[in-house]
Amino acid sequence: MKIDKVAGGHVPQSSLNQASNKPLETPTRPATVEPQVNVNTAAIEQAQKDLSTLADVDMAKVEAIRSALHRGELNLDMKALSQAVMMFHTGRE
Repeated sequence: MKIDKVAGGHVPQSSLNQASNKPLETPTRPATVEPQVNVNTAAIEQAQKDLSTLADVDMAKVEAIRSALHRGELNLDMKALSQAVMMFHTGRE
């Protein structure tokens, strides 16, 4: 079956020259200027060194609070805690 008409009219046949020896040109981008940042690297390195010596969590404080909760010396308001957690995690501090 030969189809020579397309809805909307006749489509002329074109010949494509696919044997092109012309190399593809890549577009050149303008040189980007890197922003100049004045950073006190010595202060940053010292802060990182100081932070690396600290514990991530003060386990003594955690254990003291846990013991106080267990002994009933501290009351835990679950509603206030859950609201604080939700505010923290939704970014509405």
